[in-house]
Amino acid sequence: MYIISIIVTACTNIISVIGLALLTGYTGMFSLGHAGFMCIGAYTAVLLNKYLMVPYVLALILGGCGATLVSLIIGYPTLRNKLRGDYFAICMLGFGTIVRLILNNMNNPVTNGALGLTNIPKLTTLWSTLLFTAALVFFMWNFVHSQYGKNCVAIQQQEVAAEMMGVRIVRTKLLSFAISAFYCGVAGGQLAFWLQYISPATFSDTRSNDFLATLVTGGTNSITGPFLAAAILTSMLEYLRSLVNWRLVVYGLLYILIMRFRPEGIMGYKEFSLKKTIKFFKELPQNWPGYMEKFKEKLTGRRKRS
Repeated sequence: MYIISIIVTACTNIISVIGLALLTGYTGMFSLGHAGFMCIGAYTAVLLNKYLMVPYVLALILGGCGATLVSLIIGYPTLRNKLRGDYFAICMLGFGTIVRLILNNMNNPVTNGALGLTNIPKLTTLWSTLLFTAALVFFMWNFVHSQYGKNCVAIQQQEVAAEMMGVRIVRTKLLSFAISAFYCGVAGGQLAFWLQYISPATFSDTRSNDFLATLVTGGTNSITGPFLAAAILTSMLEYLRSLVNWRLVVYGLLYILIMRFRPEGIMGYKEFSLKKTIKFFKELPQNWPGYMEKFKEKLTGRRKRS
């Protein structure tokens, strides 16, 4: 059961981080409040299931749609006014805080204020989580390699040039924002039906920061990179739980080491390839001296002069 819990948590993080990858990595819009969409998706899915007897799968989808609707409401005026960069990130940080404050102060029998929702049925299973994760990863993979995905990359690299080439900037950004919110909403619903308890504190700023850190660790312009990073870091955090107070210190040091020796992330701008991986390990013995030389250069901060 413990291993299953780690897998479910990892899959939930994978869905959220891949959704954020589309917005931040491919479209170039940094968000510090995506836990807010996760919160909206979780509450929507649970309340629909509890009061309207909506089936689990449909509740998750509607939870994602609820997060998408909110993203369109706040995204349209924000993007129409060309809010970008740090300003957009701060706007999203405020959004996440507002969502939690509203739910904290809604002292009614439905949302239960700061105490949150309890006695949630445990409808999330290992197989349903794996199925949802596989389906959403497959969709995202196809989306980023479609024309819409190429438009997102064009905006991220040079927005003015993309607009001159006929890319509809606001429409493309809004689509990216909506899909990203949908992913987080679905992930929030999955998490709620697994934990059987949620409150506004479950979706704090720390969760949003963890998503962004995981994305950077895996590689912003990649799908398999954040996938691997979310799986590895979630498992490692659970494995280090026995260290108690030192757990987060080790976790932080890992981030520092990755940023020092692999600033572009685990996958960088590439995707995982089984063929290239096999080739890498076959050629590893003969290329080992060169790898060690590069490692020493990065460690000392010196580079050979040509």
